[in-house]
Amino acid sequence: MKAPSLKDYYNSIIKRAKSQKNFLSLLSGNVISQIIPFLIAPIITRIFTPIDFAVQANFIALIMLISSVAALRYEVAIVLPRNHRKARAIASLSFILIIIFSLLSNVLLFLKDFITRVYNDQVLPQYIWLVSLAVLVVASYNTFHNICLRYGLFKNLSYSKIAQSTLGQLLIAAWGYWQWGGNGLIYGWFFGQLLSMVYLYVIIKQKTDFKLLWNFKLIRKVACEYKKFPLVNSVHTVADTFSQQFFLFWLITYFFGAETLGLFSIVIKYLRIPIQLIGNALSQVFYKDAAQTYHDKNSLQKLFLKNLKTTLLFALPFLLIIGLGGRVLFTFYLGDQWSQAGVYAQYYVLSMFFYFLILPVNSLPLVVDKQELDFVFAIINYVLSLGTIIIMAVLGYSFAKILIAYTIVQSVVYIFTGIWYFYLAYKADKLNMKINN
Repeated sequence: MKAPSLKDYYNSIIKRAKSQKNFLSLLSGNVISQIIPFLIAPIITRIFTPIDFAVQANFIALIMLISSVAALRYEVAIVLPRNHRKARAIASLSFILIIIFSLLSNVLLFLKDFITRVYNDQVLPQYIWLVSLAVLVVASYNTFHNICLRYGLFKNLSYSKIAQSTLGQLLIAAWGYWQWGGNGLIYGWFFGQLLSMVYLYVIIKQKTDFKLLWNFKLIRKVACEYKKFPLVNSVHTVADTFSQQFFLFWLITYFFGAETLGLFSIVIKYLRIPIQLIGNALSQVFYKDAAQTYHDKNSLQKLFLKNLKTTLLFALPFLLIIGLGGRVLFTFYLGDQWSQAGVYAQYYVLSMFFYFLILPVNSLPLVVDKQELDFVFAIINYVLSLGTIIIMAVLGYSFAKILIAYTIVQSVVYIFTGIWYFYLAYKADKLNMKINN
């Protein structure tokens, strides 16, 4: 095997520095976008009730379920092709599918009575008219997001998160201050999403030469070439969103009531979502770097371990602070009515710790074309974790005990998933060494 030259060494340093800069750009925006809700949280949690937050949680879960696959996950493939025309065709295909899914979601307007009965909630159906528009906005944002990733516009992605968070939280606070009711939680969230989507659209128009390509022959070609995204990745995404949000929230509402969901949704809001934002900042840079590393036949193991070390710097303090002082922190900062949410946070944080560790590298199966096996791990997680909730709820266990069991099951699955991710990197490196030799 040819020894690396001095030029190769300097290029690797430049590439590594660029990767760290991209991560810091995304991370800074994500951190700021979380600081704003955190600062406003003591106001919002003293204005709105746990039941108000339960309605918002169920509404957002419904939007995320539909919008996450509105483009059948083709939007994720925008980053992959070296050929720019292919990337433009994939984006065009994505928007065609988004419009179709957005229109189809209007079917829910005819299911209001069914939704009322299933959730035992008279409030949630009042917002069904907004579902189609919200799906269009969120799915379009996801597509614009991947176009920006392709062009390396990491700072602008950070600014979009800040805009999304700032406007959304300020509108929610204003809505509550003027006593316009619990719908401020939903409308504030929606307008925050809308602003960030429009911002990315403007940035793409101003800073790139990217245009949609309406060559239907090429669109059909890329649809077939990247068919694993709708056939495998989209199914994985639907199952993940369904189990981690939509169905999970419905189970809690059904067995334990809206107030319990409201308390748990605050745990999700201040534990899982910040983890997802920081983890996704790492993941987005890792995805781009891993794809390049794999194409160049360099070491994925080194990239994997570097990301794991970086993630540990964030995950360990998080585990210790919430694990030891969750109840005190939630009660002091959010108010007495959220004390039990702090207890739930202490139970749930172990699962979030392991989730945090594997989140930045969860795109590795996409890079090495092992999406099917990744989906198998996900299905095992869904069946075991949700099965635990259903069985224990039917047997009459309290939500607190169920949450502890749910956390243990998820933690074990996340550990095995992380080991498998490293094995994928090892196998890819071994194959590349054979090719290079």
